Amino acid sequence: MKASRIESGKVYEVTVGKNKTAMKIVKVERRVNGQLAFHCRNVNTNKDAVIVDEKRFLKESKTGKPATPKETMTKCDKSEKPMSGLDAAYKVLVEGGRPMKVKEIAEIALANGYCRLQGATPEFTISAAMQREIVQKGVDSRFVKATRGLFAAR
Repeated sequence: MKASRIESGKVYEVTVGKNKTAMKIVKVERRVNGQLAFHCRNVNTNKDAVIVDEKRFLKESKTGKPATPKETMTKCDKSEKPMSGLDAAYKVLVEGGRPMKVKEIAEIALANGYCRLQGATPEFTISAAMQREIVQKGVDSRFVKATRGLFAAR
């Protein structure tokens, strides 16, 4: 977004690290070297920040908040209750019929709407749960670790 289009008092969607957040422009300041500095306030946390790179401004936010992970998640069918991450992983492995990496399992489960994992790293959530089940249930577990990084259904 061009720096000339960024106005004080408006809310914009801004990248902070790998995340997007809504920031309200409090003040626009021109520094001695001619560079613009945007004094912003995070809409969600009310923390102040100074942003000097206009490329971090993605677009003007109409609602005042960026799309949350809950709003962008794949929805499960309303008629059936969503599965747990473990149940979804087991279903993916049975349907696939081969050992898979956890990242692939999580992507397929979310894409097919088998479950809703709200964390930032669903593959780590599923991996930890599968490993925990293997340790706790032993030979009665639904999962087996095929090789390093690969899980399979029994």
